[in-house]
Amino acid sequence: MRCALILVALLVGCKKGDGGDSAADAGPVPEAVWPEWAWHHWVWEDESTQQSALDLVDGYLERDIPVGAIIIDSPWATGYSTFEWDPELFPDPQGMVDELHDKGVRVFVWTVPAINTDSVELYEEGEANGYFMQADAGSGPAVIDWWKGEGSLIDYFNPEAVDWWHGLVDNTLDLGIDGWKCDGLDFSSLFAPYSPGAGADIARLDYSHAYYRDFYDYTRERLGDDRLVTARPIDNYGIPIGGDDVAFAPIDINFAAWVGDQDASFDGLRAALMNMAYSAEYGYLAFGSDIGGYREDLEEENDRSRELFLRWTQVGAFNPVMENGGGGEHRPWAWDDETVDIYRDFVELHYAMLPYLMREGAVRFAEGRSLMTFLDTEDYRYLLGNDVFVQPILDDGTTVEVTFPTEGSWEYLFDESAVYEAGETVTLEVPLSEFSVFVRQGSEIADTLL
Repeated sequence: MRCALILVALLVGCKKGDGGDSAADAGPVPEAVWPEWAWHHWVWEDESTQQSALDLVDGYLERDIPVGAIIIDSPWATGYSTFEWDPELFPDPQGMVDELHDKGVRVFVWTVPAINTDSVELYEEGEANGYFMQADAGSGPAVIDWWKGEGSLIDYFNPEAVDWWHGLVDNTLDLGIDGWKCDGLDFSSLFAPYSPGAGADIARLDYSHAYYRDFYDYTRERLGDDRLVTARPIDNYGIPIGGDDVAFAPIDINFAAWVGDQDASFDGLRAALMNMAYSAEYGYLAFGSDIGGYREDLEEENDRSRELFLRWTQVGAFNPVMENGGGGEHRPWAWDDETVDIYRDFVELHYAMLPYLMREGAVRFAEGRSLMTFLDTEDYRYLLGNDVFVQPILDDGTTVEVTFPTEGSWEYLFDESAVYEAGETVTLEVPLSEFSVFVRQGSEIADTLL
């Protein structure tokens, strides 16, 4: 791939050709309500410092791999949730944000909707004023035992509690950050359903929506409409179910989602794709997953194989949200130069598709439809928009069976002379430097990418 491909794609409109009924064909294209950087390439570490975050971004940029955003994940604060930066980990957070912005990199910060009991003064203030969710009307704050300690959920149905909470959040918004990674502690409202502010029990999904919507709305109110939240869409933790019971953030604000935490294995990749399929069915517009998987075998320095990492990179490049981070080693240069080159090629392909994704996405968002349409939930083949067809590679090896969509002719992205017809099933050899992705013959995205 050539770096110039990115520039060409940004200058070329991606309307449909003669190969079908693209969403953008129906008339004037609506304007996207999210900034384009939402679908740039993001990076992050499970635990970082100011220096390691800057080094991570520089590592990509020095290898000519563009970075659109970094997530500063937990732990970064003096406690959960003080919204005050730990000076040992991040001695100059304003300087860090400014330096990243100077490099053209946006900054997400991780958060949850709770204050931990070991932030004693802050917790006691919230408790004394009735600012936390409860198990029932007479219980007092419900203390939730979660993966970062013990704490209580903010009562989003009490305006005084929300104003107090915003005063804390302002400590970080004042740095000019670009968005929040809102993690999934909201599900604990199942154990703390009572709102003192509302004087009633609150449904779990209503609590979740209040949490995510508050971070989205308040951050945009303070800093502008180019700010985002990233949160789970559907996350069923490996159980094959969808719907309200396993939905997290509201569809209308979660257009840069990630599908939760998966193992560093091909089973983990399948789990991510299963959540994507359910998210698409539910109506979420755009999402991705932690390339290479979030979790790892902590007994090994790097439990994810190079082959898994590259096959997941390729899926990530053909998701609307391409993000790479989690536990253990995720830097492509930790393997070898060839891995870096392949990774760079697929990041460039992702950027080249941005005009197409933004146009298709704007129409589909207005219609309440996902950018991804899954054609099968055994092999998780899917359409990305109308004109890109993807068959994920879900095992070690270079052999993959592909069954094509039931209409259209499809050109192999890495060999435009290879054309396959509607409904055809073929077995292909796909080296690690390539991926089983096809573009609709006659479409403008074919002209852009081939």
